[in-house]
Amino acid sequence: MFHRLLNRLEDALAAVAGALLILAVLMVTVDVVSRALFNKPLAWVFEVTEYILLFVPCLGMAWLARNEGHVKIDIVTARLSPGANAALTRGVNLIVSLVCLFIAWWGSIATAESWRGKVQIEGILQTPQYLVYAAIPLGFALCGIEFARKALASGAK
Repeated sequence: MFHRLLNRLEDALAAVAGALLILAVLMVTVDVVSRALFNKPLAWVFEVTEYILLFVPCLGMAWLARNEGHVKIDIVTARLSPGANAALTRGVNLIVSLVCLFIAWWGSIATAESWRGKVQIEGILQTPQYLVYAAIPLGFALCGIEFARKALASGAK
C-alpha cells in the first residue's frame, strides 16, 4: 500500500515537473517574441522561470531515482563481484538517503523560518519565500525515502 501511494505521488510530481518545464519553454518563447516584435518584454517571465528551475528537479528527482535515471559511474562497480557490488549499492543508497533526508530537514527549517518571518522575495512578483523554498524539503524528503526503499530492496535480494 505504502509503495503504491509513494509511486503515485512520485508520478504525479514528475508530471507536474514536466508540465512546468513545458510552461517555462512557452513563457520564454512568448517573452522573446514579445520583446523582438513589439519591444514589450514580459518582465515577470524571468522570475517565474527561476522558480520553475528550482521546482522541476525537486519535484522530479524521486521519480528519477525510482526509474534508475540518475547518473551512475560504474568504473568501480563493473569490476566487483556481484556480492560486493550489491553491498556497495546498498551502502551508497543508504548514504544518499541520509544526505537527502538531512537536506529535507534543513530545507524544512529554512522554509518554516521564512514563513514565520513573512519573508518576501524582492522582485516583480513579491513572492513569499516559503512558497519557493517548500520545493526543497518536499523533493529531498521523497528522494530520501526512495533511496531508503532502494537500499532496503537491495538488501532483501
